[in-house]
Amino acid sequence: MPSKKYFKNLIVRGKIGEALAEMMKTAEETGQDDLSNDLLLLSSRYNRNEAQLNRGVIDTRDYDLAINRIANTLNEYVDQLEIKEEEETSTATATATSVTDPAPDRFMALPAGKPKKIKYGEKAFREIESYSTQGLALIVTATDTETSALHQKMAPLPGEEGLLEVKKDNATYFLGKLGNFAIANVECGSMGSSASMGSILTVSNAISALQPKFVLMVGIAFGIDGAKQNIGDVLVSEHILPYEIQRAGSDQIIWRGSKPEASNTLRNNFKNLRGWEYTLPNGEEATLELCDILSGEKLIDNLNLRNQLVQQFPTAKGGEMEGAGLYAACQDKGVEWILIKSICDFADGNKGSGKKEKQALAIETALDACLHVFKKKYVFEALGLNALQED
Repeated sequence: MPSKKYFKNLIVRGKIGEALAEMMKTAEETGQDDLSNDLLLLSSRYNRNEAQLNRGVIDTRDYDLAINRIANTLNEYVDQLEIKEEEETSTATATATSVTDPAPDRFMALPAGKPKKIKYGEKAFREIESYSTQGLALIVTATDTETSALHQKMAPLPGEEGLLEVKKDNATYFLGKLGNFAIANVECGSMGSSASMGSILTVSNAISALQPKFVLMVGIAFGIDGAKQNIGDVLVSEHILPYEIQRAGSDQIIWRGSKPEASNTLRNNFKNLRGWEYTLPNGEEATLELCDILSGEKLIDNLNLRNQLVQQFPTAKGGEMEGAGLYAACQDKGVEWILIKSICDFADGNKGSGKKEKQALAIETALDACLHVFKKKYVFEALGLNALQED
């Protein structure tokens, strides 16, 4: 008979249908009729959601929320299974080779979902210049994972059939609607700030081309405390801490950089994000925190280095690679900015463990928080950006 650990690992890996089928069989074998009936009802809910997704009558966000709730309920039902301790012990060895233990940071992956198909339409740059005149926001991403997830949240602009794809010099811009506002998205050509297509040049060129009302960078970051932070917790920049600017003396390293502060208006919008809730797959609620965020050229996955940075910058709650460039470009162009990034790892040497799944959850929560803000109508009026007129 399978163990409780075996069932929970199936759920962690997103094998909800398989877990339901085997748990119903186990409940019948142990004579737990009430639990068997509950599992049957839960199985019906699961099958209904799968059918709706396949028919395209439920969007990915609603599907994921429904599957998260089913997975959380299923975890509770696992604890109700009357499996004797010796049975669990006897099956532990048999199942060890086929499952993966949950990560010590309490991480559980999003249930597997089918992304919606995105339609794109090519435009000449001159054809979209009117949107710059009317007003739009620039959203910057640094990786293909972040860009693809953002496009899943975007909708076509009024009168368009798909997202608009526009080439300008060395960059590709994607225009669409996020919530109630027109936005343009550009992806950095490389990670970090100072590379040839890093965030400084990417953001600077995009501002010159599109004249956005403000710039928001969204993506993934590392956290500093796996005991207190969850994969998927959202960090909103109070200040950026560019840690690369240092004086390396013979006996100590002294930080000599500035401590740039994000836009007051944009910080206020996210600080007052009333009503935003996101239940993580592990059953805990994602948090959103205005805080100081480290930024530098290093891809940090070393516990000692991370701890050295935290010791030097005790107010930091996380770190990433592009924020310093975002600040530098926006400061030079006189444009308001903010950084919204969600925790995908803890820079402790385990970045490669479940990397794809953790990054998927992190960008999902960061975008969900952004979408909650962009669904308001008057939130960006102080920055000169008005909501699009309804069709």
